[in-house]
Amino acid sequence: MIFLKSRNGSRRRAGLRFAATVAITALLWSSAAALPASAESPAPEPKSKLERQVESWVATLSKQKPFQDWQAADPQISALGPGTHSWLVLFSKEGRDVGYMVVHAVMDGSFQLGEYGTGPHSLFSLQQLKRSLIYSGLVSEEELGLITAAKRYIHPFAAAWEVSVGEHTYWLDAKTAEQLPLDKRQWTSLFDGKSSVIGQGVSSRIDDLRLNELFDAYERLPWLTKEAPFSAKDARKLQKRLDEGKQLRYVTEPFGDAMLYAAPVIGYQSWSNGRIDVALDMEGTRFIPLDDLLAQGLFYR
Repeated sequence: MIFLKSRNGSRRRAGLRFAATVAITALLWSSAAALPASAESPAPEPKSKLERQVESWVATLSKQKPFQDWQAADPQISALGPGTHSWLVLFSKEGRDVGYMVVHAVMDGSFQLGEYGTGPHSLFSLQQLKRSLIYSGLVSEEELGLITAAKRYIHPFAAAWEVSVGEHTYWLDAKTAEQLPLDKRQWTSLFDGKSSVIGQGVSSRIDDLRLNELFDAYERLPWLTKEAPFSAKDARKLQKRLDEGKQLRYVTEPFGDAMLYAAPVIGYQSWSNGRIDVALDMEGTRFIPLDDLLAQGLFYR
């Protein structure tokens, strides 16, 4: 209790004021506790099945060093183009891209992890797209606000932006943002009705992760000199070569003779159920299921 030091009775008056304060405080607390549930903050909405599955994959992947930033990242999930039954998950931390994953719906109602990657330029990075459009002279800075950009995804090497600016339409690679020699008619004739899901699902445990030093895939051109492709159907053979630090290149021509991709293979990630994801250096590290790569191209030493 607080006491005043001067006149008679002052001690009592101070005591009464203190008692009144205590009573009012108690009344306020009791009133707050008696508020109906509707006046409290609403409970957060339960997470969807897709969000829970993404969280589970993040929990597994983020135990590995390249994906550690994903633990505190903000995942943004969006549909990956019309008719694909797939989603793009972009991970950002403190305003910068730290990775992405592609998720496919499966007939039994579950989800399958497709490709995924790390680095400052995610798949379908809008910032990368805008820079490329300006740098290549396709649009001016003033025209950026006038563009419409749609995502198109069939498989990792048939992934593109369809960008419309006025009467002009451009196609750009979803990862590198390089302009592609395509138009709508060609895209439709090549990929209409094709599915993007090929590889097996992932398990709850990663067995091994190997990442080697970067190199230039064009230091050698074995696909032009008619060298025999490296047989990667035996995953153990591929893993052994990468474990020894030896170079491998992946080459694919998803649009026929119009364009060739050659990417350095810098490692792999293996899952306990036998799935192998091959790491390619493409504006960051891009992990793509080995089954998908075998279906679309060839490996060379």
